Parts: sequence; structure tokens; C-alpha cells
Amino acid sequence: MVFAPALMTPPLSEDFTTDGDWLLRFADLAWCTPESPAGIELDAWQRELLRRMLETYPPGHERAGELRYRQVLVSLGRQNGKSVIGALLGLYGLLRAPGALVIGVASTAEQARIIYDRTMFVINQNPTLKRRFERLTDTRGIQAKDGSKYEIKAAKSAAVQGLPVSLGLFDELHIAREEVWQALVNGTGGRKDGIVVGITTAGDDESALLKGLYDLAKRAAGGEATLERFGAFIWEAPASRVPEDDGELLEFLKAANPALADGRLDAQNLISDIRAMPEPDVIRYRLNRFLDSSAASFLSQDQWVAAGRGDGETFPEGRPVFAVDRSPDWGFATVTANVKVDGVTHTEVVASLVNPTLERLLQVCTQLSVHSPSMFVMDGYALRDLGGELKRRGLQVRICTQGDVVNASSLFYSKVVRRELRHGNDGLLSVQIPRTVRRNVGEAFRISRKDSSVEIDAVLATALGVWAAEVETDVPVQIF
Repeated sequence: MVFAPALMTPPLSEDFTTDGDWLLRFADLAWCTPESPAGIELDAWQRELLRRMLETYPPGHERAGELRYRQVLVSLGRQNGKSVIGALLGLYGLLRAPGALVIGVASTAEQARIIYDRTMFVINQNPTLKRRFERLTDTRGIQAKDGSKYEIKAAKSAAVQGLPVSLGLFDELHIAREEVWQALVNGTGGRKDGIVVGITTAGDDESALLKGLYDLAKRAAGGEATLERFGAFIWEAPASRVPEDDGELLEFLKAANPALADGRLDAQNLISDIRAMPEPDVIRYRLNRFLDSSAASFLSQDQWVAAGRGDGETFPEGRPVFAVDRSPDWGFATVTANVKVDGVTHTEVVASLVNPTLERLLQVCTQLSVHSPSMFVMDGYALRDLGGELKRRGLQVRICTQGDVVNASSLFYSKVVRRELRHGNDGLLSVQIPRTVRRNVGEAFRISRKDSSVEIDAVLATALGVWAAEVETDVPVQIF
């Protein structure tokens, strides 16, 4: 097995000592997951990573037996098994010494719970191990009989300030705040073997904490003596681009995804998925390279043109979803019709208004209701009043949240590049689409009005309509 992160801090010696050995012996006997309750076999890279992260000072050293690293950064592509590493470390923190305090932190409580829940699952599945614990709860932490605890905290410095941390587990550092990491590090100061571990994918220009940790990683890997206790293990592709050749792309992916290099991930499935992903997402999440900006072009003109209906193709019959959007200054508004047939979503602009009013939009929607739409859909921030009035008239309406806009942005892109969308070659969209910008939002992205160079009411009306046609259930027509 070749352990080959693109950047890593070398061990103190080839035959280094490590707490990872006893943790791996436990994992071989008892580790399991909800997906594989009978037990799992760790990848070779996971085993070696755990050994290196938990390296100890050797006999004869003034700190013999202590953990070498006080801070560890692990960075690699998505879906490689980061949560398994985190969960094993969580259990290590609970078992290694009485009275330990393990703190799990992530950008959201749901994200932090992924590692926490996996740790609790293993404890519950093993009667011998479970007898060592007196409390196992979903919300109030895991507590061992020897006083060790595992708790989840909000990603706020006040939530972790002053805690005597034995082991801090921080998930997805690219959207984390610097002061939270520092509060965890400060909390380990009173613990001889205190350690903070961050496991993440790459970030963008707004990822200040992660950029700073990458800088420390480069210095530590270069042998800077003052950073001997900073560990770094970073897998990344050799360049921030997506190769057109599948063979070259596979080599890029192997460099950033050790589970692929080890053979657990299916190469052809991964490449197929990637070819339908936005390029910024491939670079950041699959090739594990930083983006220069959190904003990027949404769709190219060529991608959009390729999805247009050809000669002789017509908009299909069916109960349409009508989607409405307006510009922030009420200068423009667009209504689109959207129907999904046999896995393909058809969309076209059916109304484009200049200087619309609420009354005018209400009139247009009322006229369109003769087509028995399955629903009207609109952004709640921009057109909540319109939605409320349509509901009062007995029409089916869905008021979209910002979360819906995020989901719509991703689905719209995916259906275009997978050729699962056909549009009517409308001139307005031909102008707006190539000038539309997407912006990263946590782990996802959304179409951004603010960053786009033109008004994009037609783009957002199309995205929301395509999304609603995908997720809506066939609602019976209401008769009054």
C-alpha cells in the first residue's frame, strides 16, 4: 500500500510509535456502521492515516508516550470515508483516559451528528463496550462510567470557550470560523495529550480559517521546527482544472480520493457523475482544490443551446407548473411553463412583463389558470403577496424558501447537462443564461441575483419551474 497524500508531515522515524495500533485492533474486532452492522474492513489508507495522526513520541524522548500532534488537518475529496475516521477518533477520545472531554463541531448540528451518531452506533452494537458507558443520548451526549464525555457543540466560539478539551473533532473547515478552531485549540492547553482534528474538503476565497491551516501545513511539511506538533495530510489533484480526457481525469481523481486509489470507489461511476457536475464543484469537492472565488458562471451558452428543442419539437401536453419571478426593482417579471414527461422536463417562457405590478401579475396568472396547472410556484421573498392572493382564489401555490432555490439551482444545472431538459430557445433566456452567476452556499450553491451582470428573472423562473415539475405530486384540480 502506498500512502501518498500530495502534502503531509512525515513521521519522526520509519518505525514510529502510535496509539493508532491499539485503536485499529479495536476496529478490527468491533467496528461497524448502520450500513454494515456485521462489521467493516477499513481501507488501507484509513488505517495508515489513523496511525500517523496518533503518532506518539518514542521511548527515550522527554515526552515519550505523548501524542506528537496537537493539531491535525486532513483534507480530501468527498465520499471517501471521512466520517468513519472521525467516528473512530471520537471513540478513541472516549476510551484513552478517564475524564476525557470529546467535542464535536461542524457548521451545522446535523453535520456534527454524522460522526457522533456513528460513534454511538458502535457502542450500542457491542454489549461489552456498552457496559463501559452510563449514558447514551441523541442530544445530551455520551458519558462513560470513568467520567469521559462526548458532546456536540454549535460552531460558535462562545459554545466551546473555556472547555477543557481532550479531543476536538471539527468537520468541514472550509465553512468554519477561525475563532471557533482557536477556542478548541486553547481548550486543549491544560491537557497533556489534547488534540484538535479538522477533516475537510477544499475551500474558496472566503475560507479564511482553512487557508491559514493550509499555510501552516506547508510549513510543517517543510520541516519548520516550531510546527513539529502540527500534522497535515492533504490529498489533492495536481491542478485546478477538469481534464477532458477520462484517463487523465481518473489520475486526477486518484490523487484527491484515496478510497478510489484503494479500489473502494467505482471509477466509471464517479467519472460519469462528474461529467454532469458544475466544474467549480468538481474542482472543489472531487479534485479537492481551492477555488479562486466563491462565485462562478452558472451555465455556458453552449450548454444552454444544446438543450434547445429542435425543428418539429413542440411543448408537450400535460398539467403545467407555472413559475413566476421578478427583478428586485419591479422592472421586469417572467412566467415560465414547465412539464415533465418520460424523465425529460420541458420549459418555455409564456409571459415577459416590463414594469409589472402585483395586479398585473395576478391577472396574468389568473388567465393562465385556464390550462389547469398543477401549481404556481414563486420565491417567497419576492412574491409572497402574489402567492397569497392566488391561494385565496383557490389555486394550488408553492411559496419557495431559500433552501428551495438552492435545490432548484442544482437540479436545473444537472438536467441541462444530462440532456434531461428541453427549452423553447427563448431569446430572453439566451441573453440571461450566460450572464448568470452561481455562488457557493455552505456545501451547495445557488443562482445569485447579486453577482449576475443582468437581471435574471427568466432564469430563476425557469429554475424554480423545472424544480417544482420534478418534485411536485399530481394535485387534483380544486373546484369551487
